[in-house]
Amino acid sequence: MILSDYLGVKLSDVLLEEDFPSFFDGDDSLAQKSINAQKYWHSSIKSLEKLLSETIKLDENNRSIQGLIISSPTPIIQDIKLISNLETVVFSGKNNSQIALMPCDNQEQFKQIPASSFIDVFLDVNDSLNSEQFCLVLTNKFSCIVLKSINNYQDKFQFSFCPEIIKKVWLLLKTRLIISENYHTEYVEELFNKFYPHIPDYKIITKFTHYLLQYLSLEPNHRPEHNRISRQSNSISLKKTPLPPYPEFELLQALTHEIRTPLATIKTLTKLLLKKAKNTPELVKHLESIEQECTEQINRMELIFRAAELESKTAVKCAVKLVPISLEQILNQSIPHWKKQAQRRNIFLDIVVPHKLPQIVSEPSMLTQILTGLMEKFTRNLPSGGNFKVLILPAGDQLKLQFFSESNINNDPEKCLGKLLLFKPNTGGLFLSHDVTKNIFHALGGKFIIKQKPDRGEVLTIFLPLGNNFHINQ
Repeated sequence: MILSDYLGVKLSDVLLEEDFPSFFDGDDSLAQKSINAQKYWHSSIKSLEKLLSETIKLDENNRSIQGLIISSPTPIIQDIKLISNLETVVFSGKNNSQIALMPCDNQEQFKQIPASSFIDVFLDVNDSLNSEQFCLVLTNKFSCIVLKSINNYQDKFQFSFCPEIIKKVWLLLKTRLIISENYHTEYVEELFNKFYPHIPDYKIITKFTHYLLQYLSLEPNHRPEHNRISRQSNSISLKKTPLPPYPEFELLQALTHEIRTPLATIKTLTKLLLKKAKNTPELVKHLESIEQECTEQINRMELIFRAAELESKTAVKCAVKLVPISLEQILNQSIPHWKKQAQRRNIFLDIVVPHKLPQIVSEPSMLTQILTGLMEKFTRNLPSGGNFKVLILPAGDQLKLQFFSESNINNDPEKCLGKLLLFKPNTGGLFLSHDVTKNIFHALGGKFIIKQKPDRGEVLTIFLPLGNNFHINQ
């Protein structure tokens, strides 16, 4: 790869490689995703500044460089005392003599600092970094990258404390320094080596997420006007009578949002520990279990959040964008996870799939989440050693998925938690209600049917529309 090739590589590509936290993949409008990402961006910068103020020793009489900040497209840190103890590098696409900062409380004070206090690096007009806002922090205590990027016309916020990610980010930034022939390149590289990335104390990451949630709660809660442009014909809308104003939906949305962020932190920490524990198989096994559990709970919270959106009073007409997708690909990704899920509860899972599968029309993320949720519900209902079968069959211009038990089930009592959730007190299982599940499949262009069989419990049947009028040949 020659140096100029790096101009097409974004920092977000590096973070996506490792599956680090990325927010706002739901069904919000593009305008709302942009607002959400901007709120996270502002809150993350305040959180980093708070961490820096707690970890850097400020001495008025003996100022020394205690860290390196690389940001784009403007300087980020506002605190003058901090700035005087940090070397700041600013990547921008144009002359940066006029400093335009993110909205902050101390603009006037910041303007007192001359632009010459920063190292400026000018990006090529075709550089993909021009579409990203980022802040890379390197100190003796921790290293972190926070990023707001645009992928497929959607704003995304991501962050990582992982040393391997930080090193890859630095490599991309270093190539820009070299391409621009910046005479500070050697000095900045010396600082990078001085504050070389290492695995931080877990308390640092915990504090960051705590501050992030704290500052998020102080951000104004804007929602954009509804997009009046008509949707494409392959979007299915939920047209229903507006629900009464159930406060539970807003509460559930808030709770799932608060739960997902610390879970993402635990998942990140687990990934970091896995990199150190490669030579300890037993520890790797336990860490992988923690990572899998975090992933499952994050997906569950995401599903509940999206279900609450569909059911909320604001979703009088809530469109879900449907696209032709490969069910085979979804199954290939999901079946190993479903089997692990079943094995943990000593359940035998038999999935019968036709030799050739067609494309279907659906929304891949939501479909995967709802199918995984149904799998979990079924496996929790079966006693240890039970048998559970999934059949996938043609049904005219639809595809039929059928879930049923071949063993007696545990008839544990269910308790309704409001309109959205069912709770099983004996097992602690928490699931979407039948009506909400039906509404989700309706939004996905399909149908969901539940039947009861004596001693065999529920038989679930799902119909999904085929794409391109394709029929299965078994």
